[in-house]
Amino acid sequence: MKTLGAAVASFEYEEPSWLHSVEAMKPASPEDSAHFLNSLEEEDLGLFVLAYGMGMRLGEVSQTLKLDPALVVWRIRRALQRSKASLPPASLELGVTELLRADTQSEGVPPPQTGDGTWAVASIVESLDDTVQDRLKAGLSSPAVDSGRSGVGIGLVVLILVGAAGFMVFGAIRDVNPLWRGKDLMRTGRFSAAREAFADYWDPVVAHEQISICYLAVGDFTNALAKMEYPGVLDRFGAFSPVTEDLEPLDFDPGSHALLPRGLIRTSEPPFVYKAGPAGRILISVGWRDEDFVRIAELPDTTSGPPIVRMAYPDAWPTLPAGVVVWGVEDPELSQADFICIDKEERLEVRSDCLRFLTRNIPQNAQLFFRGHYYMRRGLYTEAGQQFAKLARNFPGESYPKEMVATVSGILGVDQQAFLR
Repeated sequence: MKTLGAAVASFEYEEPSWLHSVEAMKPASPEDSAHFLNSLEEEDLGLFVLAYGMGMRLGEVSQTLKLDPALVVWRIRRALQRSKASLPPASLELGVTELLRADTQSEGVPPPQTGDGTWAVASIVESLDDTVQDRLKAGLSSPAVDSGRSGVGIGLVVLILVGAAGFMVFGAIRDVNPLWRGKDLMRTGRFSAAREAFADYWDPVVAHEQISICYLAVGDFTNALAKMEYPGVLDRFGAFSPVTEDLEPLDFDPGSHALLPRGLIRTSEPPFVYKAGPAGRILISVGWRDEDFVRIAELPDTTSGPPIVRMAYPDAWPTLPAGVVVWGVEDPELSQADFICIDKEERLEVRSDCLRFLTRNIPQNAQLFFRGHYYMRRGLYTEAGQQFAKLARNFPGESYPKEMVATVSGILGVDQQAFLR
């Protein structure tokens, strides 16, 4: 019996259903396309393999993965828009298609995290979930149906009319349902009207939850926090709910010129924030002075500029591994701080939690609020402070973001200006 890989290899690939205009667009490089695919979760990888590698219609992809058709489109768009490569989505669509359909793999292209080490579709499909493979086998083995007739046909006309009527009814329901109407208004930035719509919803817990999000979107933190006090609302926010308990400060030298990062961090290429001073150097050492990983860079004289300086992670330095990193500036022996790069598993957990909770239904300013508190709860204080600092810049007249920056700064033992500079 022919294996799934063999069946896919003999499958006649069709042109994908492009979600963006690909005319006159240059495909992403194989390297960028491979990095993009490797960053996807397993289910999203399956979407791209079926929709772009095999060119299956999106309806067929929906049936194979047992996902709602609208969710298929939404998840593909979300993945393309969140790509770290900062490439146009259409460029990634073309690049991914070319990579998955290439006869040979170029040198230097990162291998896939699944399969036999090549990006060939026939290999990757055999690493998908077993139930997905079974449905894909069944679809490939089913003979194509040819009616032998051209034209639309009465049956299809009836289906189209029924579908149109269904969308009209759906639109009417959406207009009547306060929750759906409120979310539509919130997505278009009409937060005052959205609050009024949510107030009419039958479930007071959901109503207060959504109204609090509307207040966060416009920087009205007093009313947002008041709405969150309604019984049951904080339970819906879970790990993203506001941190109200006192947190123990970390043990750092308050006189150190090395300010940020401190504590736990997610990124493996963090920027460094330090107090201005004469020309000197910055040094990092992984594993408490492990001589196998020490990097040094020269620092210019910054005494005539702002009191706090930010330096991007040097391009010449390799990315940091998981573990403890000690760093210092000027005289690194005397002015030190340390931080811990969390491991890949924990980074993926944080990313998964944020993707699941911080959907596009939550406005950007509300996302900063929730992400800041979530990072605090995970002990990622440096990154929590960065979220609250963004809110403070977005709403300079509001005290709450500055208070949260002060709280995080107190835990880390740094001046607030390390975040608010």
